[in-house]
Amino acid sequence: MLRLLLMVIAGLQILNAQSMQDSLTVKNVIDLTINNYPLIQQAEEKINVAEAKIKEQQSSLYPVIDVNASYSRIGPVPVIAFGSEQFELFPADNYNINVSLFHTLYDFGKRDALIDFTKSLKQSEIDNVDLVKSALAFQTVQIFYSILLLEKSIAVKDTDIVNLNDHLLFTYKKVETGSATDFDVLTTKVRISNAENQKLDLQNLLDKQIVQLKKLTGIPYESDTKLKGNFSLNQFFVNKDSLLEIAFKQRPEIKLALDQENNTHLIKEIASLGNMPSLNVNFSYGLKNGYIPNLDVLRGNWAAGIGVSVPIFNGFRTSASLEEADANIKVSETHTLQIKNDITSEVQQAVEDLKTKLNKISTTKIQVSYAQESINRANVQYKNGVVTNLDLLDSENSFEQAQLQYLRAVYDAIISSYNLKKAVGDVIW
Repeated sequence: MLRLLLMVIAGLQILNAQSMQDSLTVKNVIDLTINNYPLIQQAEEKINVAEAKIKEQQSSLYPVIDVNASYSRIGPVPVIAFGSEQFELFPADNYNINVSLFHTLYDFGKRDALIDFTKSLKQSEIDNVDLVKSALAFQTVQIFYSILLLEKSIAVKDTDIVNLNDHLLFTYKKVETGSATDFDVLTTKVRISNAENQKLDLQNLLDKQIVQLKKLTGIPYESDTKLKGNFSLNQFFVNKDSLLEIAFKQRPEIKLALDQENNTHLIKEIASLGNMPSLNVNFSYGLKNGYIPNLDVLRGNWAAGIGVSVPIFNGFRTSASLEEADANIKVSETHTLQIKNDITSEVQQAVEDLKTKLNKISTTKIQVSYAQESINRANVQYKNGVVTNLDLLDSENSFEQAQLQYLRAVYDAIISSYNLKKAVGDVIW
């Protein structure tokens, strides 16, 4: 019974996976990329590495306890003679077992500064994960809509090939009646051949994009993947000033740059504590032999102490470290300024690019309308013998190109809208 239940559950999971792959939306493919792509998993594992480094650094707050054991045999053994008697000063076999403790009581915050630094490194790794996810999510979006564009372009090409074949049959009839020549047939066949070659090129590009999508999402290469998306975009208003404020808060590059600034300040703090003393305690307890009067008996022994370590001279290392830290702070601050300038430029360009692409949708839509009207007239005129076969083929080609330009304009506008989201730092996964 349990086995049957497990088989049913497994079957439902397979059906669910197949259903998802048969109708993947843009959200589905982004989620698959975020969950499956190894580069993201690698970046997330680096957070665990940083967490381990924090724990490693925090270990300095605790005492160090060691167990030591030793054995040594000496010879000759020193002796003292009293008349006819001889007394050994040390045993020949020496045993020593002890437990020792060492702990730094106070070091003017050096350990705390190092812990803060490792925590800052962890935050950098967390922000780096967001950067990797953002880059891969937008790459996935571009491939997703590239596939939709190619599929729709192939559909246009298929329609064109069907129309050309219908036109070829009509031309054969005109040749039989003497109102057309073999040259008209040959010209039409050439157009059909060119259209079929163009379709093969589009199909090749589509296959490559599907392979790339499966690589990102982790979908098996042998599976049949279908996409479902809205290939349209409405015009909308954007405010560059408000977008810049949002970008400076959201972009992972800014967060990483600020993390780097914080890291350099912490490094300077650590360097400034280089000449500070430290207060330490130590204690040990153990068993050893060699005590008078019975040298071979193991006896308990202990030792305790407190010490202060005060750096006096380290070859100007501390001052050099401070100079290096100050220079790195300036470098990180300049880097942050450069990142802000780059983001400002990206947002400005993305806004202008989106405006242009939205306008192109309107103009290419008009072109499709004009081309449709032109081909309708050309068909009527060709049947009436007013225009030549070449004129009709040119009209059909113009209509096809107008359709493809419109699809391309919509694709460019969609990608531009996502580029603006990327420039602003929107999270789309």
